[in-house]
Amino acid sequence: MIEAASAFPVLESDRLRLICPAAPDFDASAAYLGKDGPGFIDQHPDPEAAWWSIATILGHWHLRGYGHFAVTEKATGTQLGLVGPWFPRGWPEPELSWQLLEGAEGKGYASEAARCVLDWLFQDKGWASCISLVDPGNDRSVAMVERLGARAEGTFSHHLTGELRIWRHLPRTAAGRRLMEGLT
Repeated sequence: MIEAASAFPVLESDRLRLICPAAPDFDASAAYLGKDGPGFIDQHPDPEAAWWSIATILGHWHLRGYGHFAVTEKATGTQLGLVGPWFPRGWPEPELSWQLLEGAEGKGYASEAARCVLDWLFQDKGWASCISLVDPGNDRSVAMVERLGARAEGTFSHHLTGELRIWRHLPRTAAGRRLMEGLT
């Protein structure tokens, strides 16, 4: 019998394992819909709305072939948050976004996971670039996209998010660096 390769990648970095929440071996309901589920899944304590949020995250993988990864600490298996590409209707282009659970911030997890996802997008998926949409007042996210080598290139306004700054990510190659230099 020949086994097919999984449609859902698993990415790893030094400290982290990134798992597709739509993969059959990951229980997204247990991880995100319990009574102590993460607040970023939905902005109000409505179990039905939280279910819709998880369904959207899982469905994005099926509709686009990519999406948010569940980020776990390799050593402990602790859930840390979600990081990955996101391209909902109304967005200008695919975005790399991140949401960490309370207590996971400030430890470099988001940057490490984002770098792992960017490498996957550029090397394995063949993407030429992607953006991150960041609230200009979110100093930690601005510092993170700068550490990742992204460059600011304008703004995007949406009725659900307000005005956000667009940050451009390019591959870490000589050609990518030249393109970035041309954008600044």
